[in-house]
Amino acid sequence: MGKLKVCIDIGGTKTIVAILNEQLKILNWTEFFTPDNKEAFISLLNEKLDKIPKKPSTINVAIPGRIDENGRVVMSPNSPLLGLDIRALLQKKFKTVTISNDANCFAVYELFKGKLKHCSHGLIIVWGTGIGGSLVINRKIYSGKGFASELGHIAVFDKDGEDIESMVGGAHLKTHYGNSGAELNALAMANNETALLAFEKIGKIFGRLIYSLIYAFDPERIVLGGSMVKSWKFMKNAVDEEIKKHSIRGGTKISINTDKFYVIKGCYFLDNYEKTYNKL
Repeated sequence: MGKLKVCIDIGGTKTIVAILNEQLKILNWTEFFTPDNKEAFISLLNEKLDKIPKKPSTINVAIPGRIDENGRVVMSPNSPLLGLDIRALLQKKFKTVTISNDANCFAVYELFKGKLKHCSHGLIIVWGTGIGGSLVINRKIYSGKGFASELGHIAVFDKDGEDIESMVGGAHLKTHYGNSGAELNALAMANNETALLAFEKIGKIFGRLIYSLIYAFDPERIVLGGSMVKSWKFMKNAVDEEIKKHSIRGGTKISINTDKFYVIKGCYFLDNYEKTYNKL
């Protein structure tokens, strides 16, 4: 069966706790809505972890934000984790604790098992409640001083005070389009014209982000994940048109990953990655 690890994907909307073996088989998993306050989250997470039988010694965690060198969450705009010493919390139950941004975990999966397995340079984008990213250069994840690739917070220059995430991140769609991403998707599936037009507008905005990133980083491949890619077919043409209209050359491939557990599977390799390459 191989080494077992506990892997957690903390999302702005939902959190998944799972046990995986080295073949990435999910032996046990549970999912719960992420509470909107820190105390409730800690209580619920502890409850789920205490129910794990014969606890593995290793836990790897993906968070929708960033931690400092001590394991304290210092950025998490779409979850209640800000200020939480998550490493200290988990070290009470596990011998080995590794924590990183969810987009980095996604990148680790794609490097070890996915679309970036044979690429030197790539870009990962997680498009869900918010928008996050991970940049791969020479098969290493670039973290800068620790906050690199927070793509959703790139400013929209003709919208004072707004960023890309505030325009097309899942948490903001209801404000701009009257429906959540899931509601828009259901309406578009029924050929609702208003929803289809909304996705076309969203696709154009997202396409501008993509071609800007191609100019900046010139990746071989871009891989998209997150809840919004469930609606990719309604946005793909608009995204492609924006890229073709503005890109100086083609060649960058765009793939989507719709696996519910891609971050969890990337979590499995998180400690291996940090031992082999660099600390995230």
